[in-house]
Amino acid sequence: MTVPQALVIRKADLGTWVDSLIGRTEVIGPTRGPRGDVLLATLSGARELLWDFTNALQPPKQFLLPQTEPLVQIRTARGHAQAESVADAHPQVLFNVRSCDVKGFAVLRRMHAQPPGDTAYLRRDEQTTLVCLTCPTPCPLGFCVCADAGPFLEEHFDLQLTAMDDAMFVEVGSAKGRALLEGQDRLFRPAAASEVARRAEIEAEARRRFGPVTCHFGSAMRRVSTGRVAQALWDAIADWCLECGGCNFICPTCYCFSVRDRREDGSWERCRVWDSCQYAAFTLEASGHNPRKRQGGRVRRRFFHKVSAQYYQKDGDVGCVGCGRCITVCLGTADMPAVVEALRKGEWHG
Repeated sequence: MTVPQALVIRKADLGTWVDSLIGRTEVIGPTRGPRGDVLLATLSGARELLWDFTNALQPPKQFLLPQTEPLVQIRTARGHAQAESVADAHPQVLFNVRSCDVKGFAVLRRMHAQPPGDTAYLRRDEQTTLVCLTCPTPCPLGFCVCADAGPFLEEHFDLQLTAMDDAMFVEVGSAKGRALLEGQDRLFRPAAASEVARRAEIEAEARRRFGPVTCHFGSAMRRVSTGRVAQALWDAIADWCLECGGCNFICPTCYCFSVRDRREDGSWERCRVWDSCQYAAFTLEASGHNPRKRQGGRVRRRFFHKVSAQYYQKDGDVGCVGCGRCITVCLGTADMPAVVEALRKGEWHG
């Protein structure tokens, strides 16, 4: 069938649709863990998929950028080393991903597509379909409206779902999204004009719940980019950072990594593994020199990457999607909102 840009499916039929997808590809979505936490995992049935939930603490970037990712397999034969690239990309659907995480994938895609291009990441991206679930109610610590990353999106998704009474409004954003609707004529119908209008009302109501949109990122960006942040301020912020790396690992747009070799079945695998720019050894050179030996320099570098005009021009966005995860995991108070406020005001209160 030819799929319109806007469709509607009854909520009672969602399970049938999701089960049909699980029958033909891997579907990953939010579900309940053994102790009730929300986590992202491969689904065995539609009954496991959550529709009303607070976003998982671990972002879905792990499914395109694994924590430990084999890149090259190295074998020895007749005294010679032979290297072969590892390609394990396969079709997958990330279902009910929130808008902030979809925007995070857009940031990662642009970064990894820069010449010469990271083929390992791009292969997974090509094989991944993103089904975004909009957020009619703000999450407790989210500020996506300030990062232009939600609660509704106009681009970057393959399908975008919005709950409306007893139905789900479906927006088609790409050919990959259309492919998920093939053969489902009896479940979906074109959206009526009244339903399109209701969808717009739901978005407007959601945005009002977030309160006024601020320009704090812009204010911080001006100060960082023009060198108006004293090193003493960075050092004061660094005193509240315990260098745990948690902010990097749960951030949807962070991609710091190191390379490690591990022995596997008589051969070696060269792997990319997550790392943190807040670790003292991250920039340690073989000579023993470390250009960012002091934590104040590492904190400064992290937030320069996130909110400077130089990186905004290069990446097309600030390096934050307003998901609020860094607020949850930070053992001190060096999370994004706190630091942006300090940069804007030029003072830090811890």
